[in-house]
Amino acid sequence: MAKEDSVNKFIELRPIYKNLCNKLYLIIQEVLELNKINYHAITYRAKTIESFSGKAKKAKYDDPLNQLTDLAGVRIIGYVEDDVIKISNLIEELFEIDLENSLDKSKELGVDKVGYKSVHFVGSFSKSRLRLPEYARFKGLKFEIQIRTILQHAWAEIEHDKNYKFSGVLPPEIQRRFKVLAGTLELVDREFNLISKEIDEYSKNVKESAEKGNLDIEINSTSLKQYLETKFSNFVDKGILEPNFYKPENEPLVIEELRNFGINSLSELDKIIGEDIDKYLTDEINNYLGLLRLIMMIFDSDKYFSKSYNGQWSKLVQEHEDKLEELGINVDRINENLSTEHEKYRK
Repeated sequence: MAKEDSVNKFIELRPIYKNLCNKLYLIIQEVLELNKINYHAITYRAKTIESFSGKAKKAKYDDPLNQLTDLAGVRIIGYVEDDVIKISNLIEELFEIDLENSLDKSKELGVDKVGYKSVHFVGSFSKSRLRLPEYARFKGLKFEIQIRTILQHAWAEIEHDKNYKFSGVLPPEIQRRFKVLAGTLELVDREFNLISKEIDEYSKNVKESAEKGNLDIEINSTSLKQYLETKFSNFVDKGILEPNFYKPENEPLVIEELRNFGINSLSELDKIIGEDIDKYLTDEINNYLGLLRLIMMIFDSDKYFSKSYNGQWSKLVQEHEDKLEELGINVDRINENLSTEHEKYRK
């Protein structure tokens, strides 16, 4: 096929490639979420007509429509290197991978160079998927999937942006510093990965300790999350609490309130919660911040309002008056405390 004909054919096929990208995105997103693999972003694009035309004119392409493998592309940005490995393993299971044209840019660099790192897969849909009517149109079409960490992505964007000052041939001294920076970034990426592993190991140990009843553990974001998810897992399983009742954005606030209340360890928190934990649960409780505030108020409302209350809410008591009264709590006393403390913050 003549190169000019290839461009015209690509213009005709580009809507199919756009649809292919969208299908890839949906498949990858669903599989990553099902496997509980965290990722920063998934982006996709069909090659532009201008870009295809530019590449098609190059001498090395006799049949650009079949030789170019990135006419449909998806980029997956993970957080750390272990995420890239997990995602790469899934991609190899999901699609037919052209190993000859796929590569790992970090291996391509060798042992004495630093710079752009990313995993590039060239793939196609499996025969079983292509037998489905909605995928039949993609038979014979290849796509490229790039996988990288956030830091690798940042480096690639800076290094390869043709409109930015870091691109092109730089003076030797600046070029040397640029390469040193790339090496530093690689070390930082590796350190983030190691720290991520240590957090996972710490989280695992906290969970095992909580299950065994060993709670002499300092309260922090990781230990509190594991403890609460273990303590209230039955209520999540039964649908009494939502699966996402633990909201990470509340961590700094709730830890501060617990510490001001005098609770610094999981054992101290477990003591005030007690064993009869279903008594705290109401239809209005949909996150652990409200739950722990309610528990502290029930345990010692005077202490909570004098030590922990931060003036940022005023409706929690109203929402749970029936539950508090049911537990024999003096609601009038709590409302009096709330009114007094809330007025202080308003001033």
